[in-house]
Amino acid sequence: MVGAPSGGGAMSGTNYWCVLIGGVAAGLIIIVGETILNAILLGAEWNALRTRFGLPALTTAQMTGGVLITILYGIFLVWLYAAIRPRFGPGPRTAVIAGLAFWLVAYVFFLGSMWNGGMVTVEIALVSCLWGLVEAPVAAVAGAWLYQEQSGTFLAS
Repeated sequence: MVGAPSGGGAMSGTNYWCVLIGGVAAGLIIIVGETILNAILLGAEWNALRTRFGLPALTTAQMTGGVLITILYGIFLVWLYAAIRPRFGPGPRTAVIAGLAFWLVAYVFFLGSMWNGGMVTVEIALVSCLWGLVEAPVAAVAGAWLYQEQSGTFLAS
């Protein structure tokens, strides 16, 4: 296949156990960051928005669901790192690239569509996107640090 890396393709050496471990770690970092952002820094704005839409306070089940979805985000983020690693090489630079790609989709496109649909304020969308610009790459680097295919190659680049 033209453009495919040698050695069986981009994901042939993926260590899915390490994707899971690194992904949970990345997800936990995002959970901490999002809790600080949304419960503390933007809490009043979110409460006003819920009131505007006539929604009750979040339930424990909804918060638990959010935590589980965010863990899945972290797993996807480390899987993305593992997927692009053959092309960009192992290391923090590749993790930051994965984090920025994730940020573009999970923060910018998602929050942009939420704002466009009137479901969040421009302040929430912009602050969350700027927050994610730091949060996503940091989570990616942490998760990638725990990811190894065969040997400790994270710091090789």
